[in-house]
Amino acid sequence: MMPHSISTQLTVRISDINYGGHLAHDRLVSLLHQARCDFLAHFSASEANFFGTGLIMRTLHVDYLAEAFYGDNLLITMHVTESGHTWFILEYHVQVDDKTIATAQTKMVAFDYHKRRVAALPKDWRHLTDKQE
Repeated sequence: MMPHSISTQLTVRISDINYGGHLAHDRLVSLLHQARCDFLAHFSASEANFFGTGLIMRTLHVDYLAEAFYGDNLLITMHVTESGHTWFILEYHVQVDDKTIATAQTKMVAFDYHKRRVAALPKDWRHLTDKQE
């Protein structure tokens, strides 16, 4: 689908730390959301305006592999691995320095928020991802 990757850097904030002194699992999910917004912005898109429709998350899978701490700079690299008529899979690789702390995958579905139903992926998005193959 999209062999090249898009990366963003985010810093672990004090509000991201749990009682164990490391990045909380739920805060990582929020950081992945921010990274996905950065990914979409690279294409001049957003979850609310995805080439004329919206996006909604259908599934989320996270593998927590190591700790991250307050002040750590996270490098989150993302790329599309699969795509269907209404959906695509976005994979995330989260690193601190050269150490992978998490991997994740979301299944994003085109969604018409006015009609409250799933929609086809926009042709402009398909054109962009096909161009990357």
